[in-house]
Order: sequence, then C-alpha cells, then structure tokens
Amino acid sequence: MDTMKYLLLMGLLISVSLVGYGQSSVVIYYNGTVVAHLDNESVFHLIGDNITNLKVLGTKFNLTGGYLYFYNSTKVTVIYDANFPKGVIQGSEPYNVTFHVIVPSSYTFAYISPSPLSLETSGSLYNLTLSGSSLDVLYSAESQSSSGFGKEDLVILLALILSDVVVGSLLGYWYMRSRRKAGPESTSEQSVSSSEDEDKEEAELTTQELNDRDLMVLESFKNGARTLSDAVRVTGLPKSTVYRRIKKLVKMGYLLEKRERGKIWYEVANNQDSSSE
Repeated sequence: MDTMKYLLLMGLLISVSLVGYGQSSVVIYYNGTVVAHLDNESVFHLIGDNITNLKVLGTKFNLTGGYLYFYNSTKVTVIYDANFPKGVIQGSEPYNVTFHVIVPSSYTFAYISPSPLSLETSGSLYNLTLSGSSLDVLYSAESQSSSGFGKEDLVILLALILSDVVVGSLLGYWYMRSRRKAGPESTSEQSVSSSEDEDKEEAELTTQELNDRDLMVLESFKNGARTLSDAVRVTGLPKSTVYRRIKKLVKMGYLLEKRERGKIWYEVANNQDSSSE
C-alpha cells in the first residue's frame, strides 16, 4: 500500500513539474516533502521548519538565515523534508511562484489563500494549485460531510475561479491595447530607463554607505514596521527594492532577522536604537 502511494506521489510530482516547466513552482506534500523547480531565481526561502535531507540540483549555493542563495540561477531544483504544524501549510517567497499543495482527497480544506487556480484529483490525492508570493492553507483529515469544502462548495469555488479568469482576461486585453496605443518609442524609453535604474540600484547595494532608500527602509522599522510588507506600505517603494535594502541592512548589522514557525520579521539592532537616542 505504501509503495503504491509512493509511486502515485512521484507520478503526480513529475506531471506537476512538466506543467510548470518554464516557470518557478513549489510542490508541498502534506507529509513535509517539498520540491521546488526554480527558473532564473537567485534566492529561495525554505518553507517549513526543521529542514532535513536538503538537496540542491543545478548549482552551488549558500544557506543563510533560512534562504538559499544560488551561484547559477538558470535552472535549479531544491528537494528537502520539513515539518509543518498539523493541518497548516504556510510559506512565502520573495517573488511570485506557482504553489502545488498535495493532500489526500479524503481531507477537507477550511481556509485557502490566495484564491486557488485549480483543484484536481489524481488517484487518492488532491492537487491544489495557487499562484503568488505566499500561501496559507488550513485542512483537516475529517470527512467532507462533517466540515470544510463539500461538492457544492467546490462547484461554487470553481465558478468563482472561472469568473476571475474572465475578468483577468478582459483586464489583460485592455492593458495590451493601452500599451499598443502608447507606441514602441515610449516602451523603448521605459526599457532603457528601467535598465539604468537597475544598474544604479545594483551599485548602491554593493556599497557600504547608506543612501536615501536605505535610510527610508531603516526609518520605517524604527517607526514600528516589522515585516517586508510593512516596510513596502510605509515607504511606498517597490517590493523587490525594499527586499534588497532589508538584506543590505541585515548584512551591515542595522537590522536583525527573526524567524519563528515559518514567519519572518525584522528588528532594529540594539546598537542602532541607542545611537538614535
């Protein structure tokens, strides 16, 4: 029986990998196995606690504070085992990925965020697919008739997903028409400007001096911000920019990175509190 479950799991993981080829995806199995297929990503946040049997294929890496930093970010596969609280799967990445949560089809879902892209059945397993930079899934091993999502709930959920797809398609069509009206010249100018901004920011991140953006991020934490989302909201800077600035401030000793049960937050170092006084 265990052998059949193992073969079924491996077949499902292979099919998920083929569907997600060309984009980053993270497969999380309910017993703690995590398989990440990353495409052109230089960092990966290990989801779950008490990481064991870690394997990284395709590149050398450094492990720092729960993050893997890759030397070669073209095609990387990360495999490991982790512990999750019973009935809870939570995680986050510094960029958008496709999450696949694999649980037995006898389980029921009590909470799912963000809204799922699909819910498929493969043998005796559910494959719940979500897209975003984080996920929160609560489930239980109870029968579907007692609580959670039943058949009617799934029909409603899939109808909502379909409506979201239609609305998203219309918005995408409107956006593409707007870009065509803007003309190729403005697109080219934006591309050049974006490239120059990226080069400038890369140079700023390698220096040991703090510039205006570094100070804005640091000040947000002195004024009560605790997480990456808090700092983005307070500073108004892009999420990727704030993320890089936080890593620079942690490396230089201005901020301390804290982790507990898969949650990450930051605190101002004690020497910075005393110097600000």
